Amino acid sequence: AAVAFFACAAAVAARFGTDSLGPGELADSDVVRERLARLGRGLVEGARTLGQIGTPAQGLAVMGVHRLFYGITFVASILLSRNLLADPGDPDAGLAVFASVLAASAVGFGAAVLTTPVLARRTGSQVWVVLCLLLAGGAQLVLLTSVRLPVLLACAALLGLAAQGAKIAVDTIVQRDTPDESRGRAFALYDVVYNSAFIAAAAVAALILPDSGYSRPIFAVLAVGYLATAAVLATRGLRSPRPLASGSR
Repeated sequence: AAVAFFACAAAVAARFGTDSLGPGELADSDVVRERLARLGRGLVEGARTLGQIGTPAQGLAVMGVHRLFYGITFVASILLSRNLLADPGDPDAGLAVFASVLAASAVGFGAAVLTTPVLARRTGSQVWVVLCLLLAGGAQLVLLTSVRLPVLLACAALLGLAAQGAKIAVDTIVQRDTPDESRGRAFALYDVVYNSAFIAAAAVAALILPDSGYSRPIFAVLAVGYLATAAVLATRGLRSPRPLASGSR
């Protein structure tokens, strides 16, 4: 299926002329520096606007923390699949275990797509994010009890639901509360936070995880981190956006 869609995309792209997407001519170094500086100023202005509104910046911060914790667990699942739940000398067996973990995560992602629009409409987007954080924290606590494959698969599905459910809600908050003229910058910042947190998670995991991928103290810290983030968002988080001062957009 992926091959078919990629082929269709390539066929559409092949219809573009070689100069259709620009630039018309190569810019010199001074122009490039000026454009990069303008881009940086735009992102800073976007971040300032989100901070003034409050709820979008809050959503980005929560998603960055969530993505960091999820990324560490993701790396741990690779190590668990390769070195603990399969023969370390059999890479194919490890790959098969990890494929099952990915499949369980995909089930969680699908469940989030089905449940978030229904439940978040009843609870509100912010409360739904809190519930997703609590669910993720609970899944991490379950991993403290056992690392058998059925337990890992169940937790992978729950974490997938929590991660995707929270992201859908935060997407909604950023889309809803950011003014039109700042929305592009808001989602550019969102992409930076979202992807940087995942890369940071890989770096942190490389430093703190054992080769087996299983560490009760680390899973306990992740669980506490999820639950603490949920508590802060529930008790101190903004419920509605702050109005922008005239001329500040």
